[in-house]
Amino acid sequence: MIQKLLRILALGMLLGGMLASPLAAITKPKWELGVSHLEALVPHYAGSNHYYFRSFSFPYGIYRLESLDVGSVPKLYLELFKNVHLEVALGFEFPVEADSATTTAPSGASDANATLVRDKNYTRRGMINQQALLGVGAKLVWYVNDHLTLNAPFLNKRTLGGGLVNIGNDYSVRASFDLFDRNSNYTLGVGYTMDYGDSGFNQFYYGVPAADALSDRTAYDAPAGLISRNEHLFAGAQITSRLKMHGVSYRYRLNDSVVQNSPLVVTKENRSFVWGIVYAVWQSFQTVNRPEK
Repeated sequence: MIQKLLRILALGMLLGGMLASPLAAITKPKWELGVSHLEALVPHYAGSNHYYFRSFSFPYGIYRLESLDVGSVPKLYLELFKNVHLEVALGFEFPVEADSATTTAPSGASDANATLVRDKNYTRRGMINQQALLGVGAKLVWYVNDHLTLNAPFLNKRTLGGGLVNIGNDYSVRASFDLFDRNSNYTLGVGYTMDYGDSGFNQFYYGVPAADALSDRTAYDAPAGLISRNEHLFAGAQITSRLKMHGVSYRYRLNDSVVQNSPLVVTKENRSFVWGIVYAVWQSFQTVNRPEK
């Protein structure tokens, strides 16, 4: 099913790119240095009722070339057709540390409607700790018009500790619609994502080896396929040439997920948010063009 969807999306992007007229490029400083602050409430993994709340402040730097960003978040752009790009994709997954096997259950541990903000995961008690994952891959992006963007990221996920062990791959089909046009200083819109994992990636998060089985946690082998269907609402404002604010609210639904029967899935719906503020302390007068805001 996912392969058919990806083929249809890729064909649509190529045909649309060949027929489309060029969109207005977004002008950005060639280089900038600044500071950024992010806060996020996110589930340990889709289907968990355990959440992390994280707050980060950090410096950043970007040097933009014609088709390459060098800096805190490197990017590479390759234009295939008008408005159709192949871009480098990066992703990160927080580590999941399990409670010990003798830990007393926290209140709401098995409640699908509970939001447990904890650093350790009781559902995975006694199981091996999951390391943070780094995802590296590519995404095909079609800027359909000033408001609609379609993209299909494909990421290979590896552990950040222990020698970059290959866990597996996850891939998505995404659409987002912004009420404001590309030249606006504001964003306000909605998006929809179908997120898939291969058997290795799904087993990493949702599989239960026989050695870790308990009376209320049976052994489980996770199949490849759909993990979740996700909606998000996003908003942002370029308040000044240096100051920007942005926020995203997510909802993950596992009602027809291939892993919904995993004993590690406590809830069929997660909600999360991320918001941030970015201030550029130094910016160059030289500019480059970019496809995204």
